[in-house]
Amino acid sequence: MKKLVSLALILVLALSFNVASFADGDVTQAKPLNKEEIVNSKEFREAVKAAKAEFESQKADNAGGSVLFAPAPKVSHINVYGVVSPTGGQEIYGYNNNPLSTTNDHGGDWIQCITFQIGYDSSHYGTLAGSTMTNNWSEAIDLDGDRIVDAWAHSWVYEAPSTGGQFVGTVYSINIPTKWTAWINVR
Repeated sequence: MKKLVSLALILVLALSFNVASFADGDVTQAKPLNKEEIVNSKEFREAVKAAKAEFESQKADNAGGSVLFAPAPKVSHINVYGVVSPTGGQEIYGYNNNPLSTTNDHGGDWIQCITFQIGYDSSHYGTLAGSTMTNNWSEAIDLDGDRIVDAWAHSWVYEAPSTGGQFVGTVYSINIPTKWTAWINVR
C-alpha cells in the first residue's frame, strides 16, 4: 500500500512539473521575427554549422565529378527552420529537423514560416493553406568562407487572420531545374 501511495505521489509531482514547464514555454509573439533576430540567434548559428558539415560532405562526394559552368551550387537541401505567430509563439526547429506539424496552436493576425536551403534557386515562394505568402526577408549564407553564397534563409509571412494550414516552401534550383519543397502542418 505504501508503494502504491508513493507511486501515486511521484506521478502527481511529475505531471504537475510537466504542466508547469509547458505553461512557461507558451510565449506569445507580438510581431514576426526580423532578420537580425534570426541570424544572431544561437539556434541559427547551430543550423549554419550543421549545414556547413553537410555542404562539405557534398563537396567531397562530388570531387572529380562533372563541373558546372557557374560557381552557384545547385539546390541540395531545404527544410522549415521555424514557425512564429502571435498565439503560438516561436517554434525553432533548426537545420534538418523538420517535424510533420507544429507543437503549438498557431494563428492570429499573421503567421511567419522560415526556410533554410543549401544552393541557389531561380525562384522561390511560400504558401499557407494554398494562399501565397510574402517573402519579407532573405539572408545569404557563405558556408565555406570563399565569399560565394552557398545557402539561404527565407522568411515567409502571411499577414491576415489565420488559424494555420499546411505551409509549403518551394524552390527551383538554378543550375539543374528541379523543384524542392519543405512543408509543415501549422496547427
